[in-house]
Amino acid sequence: MPLTPFSYLSAHLKEQKGFATRIKRELFPYVDIYWDSSRAKVRLFSEQVPGELEDGLGPLLEELFDNQNLFKKENLIEIIPFLHKLEGYKKVRVQESVLEKVATASMDDELHIAAAKRKDVPAHGLKIEPYPYQQEGIDFGLYKKAVLIGDEMGLGKTLQAISLGILKKRIFGFKKILVVTMSSLKQQWQREIERFSDEKGCIIIGSARQRRAQYELDDSLFKLTNYEAVLRDVTILARYKPDLIILDEAQRIKNFETKTAEAVKSIPRQHAIILTGTPLENKLEDVYSLVQFLDPGLLSPLWQFAADHFLLNPKKKGDILGYGNLHVLREKLKPLVIRRRKEEVLEELPELVVNDYFVELSPEQDEIQAGYYQALLPILNKKFLTPMDLRRIQMLLLKMRQVCDSTYLIDKETNISPKLNELATILEELILQNGRKVVIFSEWTTMTMLIGKHLSRAKIPFVELSGQVPIKKRQALIDEFTINPDCKVFLSTDAGGTGLNLQAADCVVNFELPWNPAKLNQRVGRVNRIGQKSTCINVVNLIGKGSIEERIMAGIKLKLDLFDGVFDGGQEEVLLSRERRQEMVNQLRQMIGEEPTHDGFEAAPAETLPEDTPHYLNPEVLKKEADYIGEEETTELVDGQESTDGELDEAEVENGRTKEQSAEQMEDVLNQGMGFISGLLEMATGSKLAVADEGEKMVSLDKKTGEVTLKFTLPGFGGAD
Repeated sequence: MPLTPFSYLSAHLKEQKGFATRIKRELFPYVDIYWDSSRAKVRLFSEQVPGELEDGLGPLLEELFDNQNLFKKENLIEIIPFLHKLEGYKKVRVQESVLEKVATASMDDELHIAAAKRKDVPAHGLKIEPYPYQQEGIDFGLYKKAVLIGDEMGLGKTLQAISLGILKKRIFGFKKILVVTMSSLKQQWQREIERFSDEKGCIIIGSARQRRAQYELDDSLFKLTNYEAVLRDVTILARYKPDLIILDEAQRIKNFETKTAEAVKSIPRQHAIILTGTPLENKLEDVYSLVQFLDPGLLSPLWQFAADHFLLNPKKKGDILGYGNLHVLREKLKPLVIRRRKEEVLEELPELVVNDYFVELSPEQDEIQAGYYQALLPILNKKFLTPMDLRRIQMLLLKMRQVCDSTYLIDKETNISPKLNELATILEELILQNGRKVVIFSEWTTMTMLIGKHLSRAKIPFVELSGQVPIKKRQALIDEFTINPDCKVFLSTDAGGTGLNLQAADCVVNFELPWNPAKLNQRVGRVNRIGQKSTCINVVNLIGKGSIEERIMAGIKLKLDLFDGVFDGGQEEVLLSRERRQEMVNQLRQMIGEEPTHDGFEAAPAETLPEDTPHYLNPEVLKKEADYIGEEETTELVDGQESTDGELDEAEVENGRTKEQSAEQMEDVLNQGMGFISGLLEMATGSKLAVADEGEKMVSLDKKTGEVTLKFTLPGFGGAD
């Protein structure tokens, strides 16, 4: 007979000196029926001899249990009729653990019957057709109380979970689905729910009263929260009692000793789904914690799990040298787990899979961004925008974007960067767990320096490219990344956005979004080009939640030709019509999250700064940094402007494009100047300068010789050259 905790304890006590004489042995008065977790069977314990049992009880127990006191039947639900008979005997005690196991087995049996009779249920309940492997995941989890979808990152675990939630609503009548994910992914969940289905997703936010009201009154099928909030709202969720809980990025509860894990596991639910892209074979303690949430009894007790699978160091307590009997564990997990790797389903995947992570800014980042916002508003209210005004607008918008990456880009002292923390989690899954090669883009060399420090601390080999690297040396970096299997990251500014082939990678991480969508496509194009072995590229965008970056993400960009010209340089003063100026200001207001203005602009009030104004908002500092725009720390600022990260592309220099652009800009400036003079003349005389042929410019500039030609008609004269 195998050693059980009870028999071990009994033997241990009997070995104690004087134990037998210190106690008077008495027979255990009850027939105890309990769950033996080591054998995963119902078991009988009794010290009564058959003649001492109540009438009829002996034959009944013999029918149920074998000579090892284990339940004879294979199917646990076959004990249900006997439980009713046993209720008639006063000295028979059936433990609660047995009743729970019987209830679970009964529900599983009903699910199997329902699956066999599946009729009139849509395959997926979505507006789009899932890929075949996704449909396989949906079918796998539909008639299960608990399932773990362990697909690799980018294979659409979210979509499978949404479909399962919708189908479980239709089949089982579920009305309350709780999604627990990382804070940065709540908006992405909401977008995908509402984009791919007819259901709604409610993001739980606000005060405790507001959160409670959202759970109780909002009729959205999916309630979206994050792990930190679960710890705070555990009593609210206990009353809410969701029908289904979906844990996204479930590595957050891998450590079963954390308070967050305890809070999540304490929430009552009928069904549960776990989504995680990390393999289950790396650390069995993590597996145990996840399975505790899905099916608490499957791997319990912990001491038995450890005894079966942990190879412990006999010389050092708690030191795990390795794991054994993994084939046994895999068999236990088969009904619970489905996992696909990217290479297994490449033929079914789209060309690009994009994941947007909305990262909460720190209070310090919010404060700095708000300061720049306050400095920007007076400029937007001015009647006339001088070149310095435009440079300051440009610089302030730039700084608002930089602070979303790290406070170090602003003060060169602190390094508060939730994005770096998010990147660490992403790289753990992509590189440390799945061995993928990744290209990381940032516009600023200071930011790539900070990312590089993190990669070094994490012991992730990488190469780094910026505009400061001579073009002749860039190929060596590419070769190192391509040929060396240990080199996992190509870290680059937008100097690596053109002219480079990085097909060794199949994942692109944009640490921030550029203004220009073409620049974004250019980045992805470095990886997704001829020679790429993978048919699917993962793109990860890190976006500061509630920041100017979210506005960029929403597609609000400065499209005015005026701003394109000004930011390229040239104009001495800009005079706008009332309508054009209001259009420009309203676009900028939208960019920073301000309500558009209507008729009328007031002159900006004089700038008064409190004594404790941060140094980076001082007008002198702003002026200095505005003059600095275009140097090392600044790359693309608005649509169409190229990177100035230290070096121009060779092809661009050879073609003379920069000279042509300068000539065109000068021509535009001169024509605007003549238009201004014409306007003054019209105000004074009622007549204005005109050109002989409609559509012809007053000023033309020969791009080769530099000669300037003026053509216009003076009022009262036939013409003039």
